Amino acid sequence: MRRLLLQIANWPKGIRFYIGLASLVLTAEAYWWSRSVYGDASTGIIRLQEVYAWIALGLIVVTLAIGPLCSLLPDLPGKAMLRDARRLLGVSAAWFAGWHVGISYINQFHAANPLYLPGVYQRAFTIGLVAFIILLALAVTSFDGAFRGLGRWWFRLHRLIYGAVLLILGHAFMIGVHATSWAFIGSLTATVALVLAAHFYLGFGPGREPTTLRSFILCYGLLVTIAVFAYGYTQHLNLSDIEGSSKGGQYGLR
Repeated sequence: MRRLLLQIANWPKGIRFYIGLASLVLTAEAYWWSRSVYGDASTGIIRLQEVYAWIALGLIVVTLAIGPLCSLLPDLPGKAMLRDARRLLGVSAAWFAGWHVGISYINQFHAANPLYLPGVYQRAFTIGLVAFIILLALAVTSFDGAFRGLGRWWFRLHRLIYGAVLLILGHAFMIGVHATSWAFIGSLTATVALVLAAHFYLGFGPGREPTTLRSFILCYGLLVTIAVFAYGYTQHLNLSDIEGSSKGGQYGLR
């Protein structure tokens, strides 16, 4: 008990405490914004869960960018603080993703049986749920005790975040209206391309000796990423089946 109290007393001295506090404040601010702008209208519910989803995705991208950034810029000011912040940024991403899932399923879809939803929603829900489970697993094991207890398996488990990102993007491209606009899909393409380029440089750059496993993962990861974004761009070109599946139904609110 004394050790726990000492840890609690030291929380305000670390960056993780302020990230957690900022996440709580941002959660409340987003809710206040949706109620102020839309009131009790269903549009407010839709916009709120979309905001939470995009915040979660943004936090994941920032989390993934910290490692390559610190490796590419060894003299970067505040590098130690960034590395310390990385885990709780991931936890915050899972927090906002949880709000997105809960609001979407309960308030927007009225806790409908997923098997009765149109096919495009079933597919989107399935990959979204898998991604959310991965985020939860990573959030639960993001603390020092789990890091010490899992050893090398901690790193293997947390590499699943790359697969989760692709699942999240596929989920967004399937049923996210704003995820198929030029502004959002272009920004996502540029951001993910930069993160991938950093990983390729660190894996294959001058003086690097890439292993067979690393080469396999990076190359096939690149192919899958291209496939996901190719699908996203086809959605932008109005080749999605979401309109035909949900037109006139209760899920056409988006």
